[in-house]
Formats: sequence, C-alpha cells, structure tokens
Amino acid sequence: MRQKKDLLARFGERLDIPREALPGGFGLTLSGENELTVRGCRRIVRYGVNEIVLGVGATALTVSGERLLCAAFGAGCVTVTGRIVSLTLGEVVE
Repeated sequence: MRQKKDLLARFGERLDIPREALPGGFGLTLSGENELTVRGCRRIVRYGVNEIVLGVGATALTVSGERLLCAAFGAGCVTVTGRIVSLTLGEVVE
C-alpha cells in the first residue's frame, strides 16, 4: 500500500496536481480562529457544537472549539465556522 501512495505522490508532483485532489489527500485553510476550510473531506463522522470530526481519507480530523457550525459541505469541501481551538489528526473509526 505504501508503494501506491508514493506513486500517487510522485504522479501528482510531476503533473502539479494538489495533494488533496489525489485519493486519500486533503488540504486545510485556517482563517484566523473562526473559519476552517477542508478540501478532500469524504464524510462528517461526528457533529456537535464543541467538536466536529471529519473523515479525510483514512484519517479523522477533529475540530474542537466553541459554537462550531458546518457552514458548507459539498464536492468534498467542508467549511467549519465558530471559535476553533484545536485540530487533531487520528485514525478514522469505522
């Protein structure tokens, strides 16, 4: 499996394709402490006002904070608003 990931990474680099556009890839844009955009999101695993867990490839991205809201979700892109305190990466629990 590792070889496949390395091959995809090299392929993307040579063709100047962003990593989040390749299978299993994702990208983050944090605007201050109030807005986070995640590209390459496959699903919302858990949703709450203080914690949102997103499935990004084989990884779980946990967004912790206050008054969190999934403001947009479509075409693999999620925007989370509210007071973002921390971001944590971990394994997705199926």
